[in-house]
Amino acid sequence: MIEPYYSRAGITIYHGDCREVLPSLGPVDTVLTDPVWPNNSVEEFKGFDPVKLLTETLELCRADRLVIHLGCDSDPRLLAAVPSRFEFARVCWLRFARPNYKGRLLNGSEVAYVFGPPLPASRFPGRQHLQPGESPTEGEKTCTTANGRFPGHPCPRRLQHVQWLASYFAGDTILGPFSGIGTTLLAAKNLGRTAIGIEINESYCEATANRLRQDVLF
Repeated sequence: MIEPYYSRAGITIYHGDCREVLPSLGPVDTVLTDPVWPNNSVEEFKGFDPVKLLTETLELCRADRLVIHLGCDSDPRLLAAVPSRFEFARVCWLRFARPNYKGRLLNGSEVAYVFGPPLPASRFPGRQHLQPGESPTEGEKTCTTANGRFPGHPCPRRLQHVQWLASYFAGDTILGPFSGIGTTLLAAKNLGRTAIGIEINESYCEATANRLRQDVLF
C-alpha cells in the first residue's frame, strides 16, 4: 500500500510516478489535469514522450469525466492520447484580465478541453442549468509572484481558472495525476471537494502541502 505524502480534510497527495500510484487508487468523478505538452520548452520536462505519458496515465484513471487544461500555444495533438471512452463535450476559453506575450504571440487566454457527460445537477441554485464556455476575468487570482511565476515552478496555472473549471465540470472527487504545485488541489479545497494529487517531484509535493496548510486563498 502506498502511503500518502499529505492527507488532510479530504485532500491527499501522493509522491511518485502516477502510473505506479494509480493502480492502487479507487474510482474518481473527474480527472482535471495540466499534462506535459509536446512542444514545451521547459528543461525539466525534457526526456518525456508527452503523448505516451498521457496515454498510459489516462488508461489507468477510473473516471467518468476528463478536463485537460492547456496554454493557447500548447500543441493540441496531445489530445490524441484521450481514450475513446471519454466522449468529447466542449472547449472552454480561460481569459486573462491582463494579456501577456511570448515572443510575437499575444497571449490573452488559455484553453481547456472537456470530455464526458455533464454533471447530473446544477451546482448553482437559482442560475440557469447551463455550462458556460468562458471563464470570467474579474478578481483574477494568479497564484504567482510579481514576475508572473509561482516560486520554483516553470508553468503554473491560475487558481481562478482551475477553480472555475472544477465548479462547472468536475464532480465531487477530483484527481490531478500531474499535480505540480497543487493548484487543482487548492481549488478543490476552496470548493469543499475531495481531491487526490500525484506528483513525481518531491519539492512540488512539499510546496503543495505548504499551500494547503494555509487558510488564506492564494
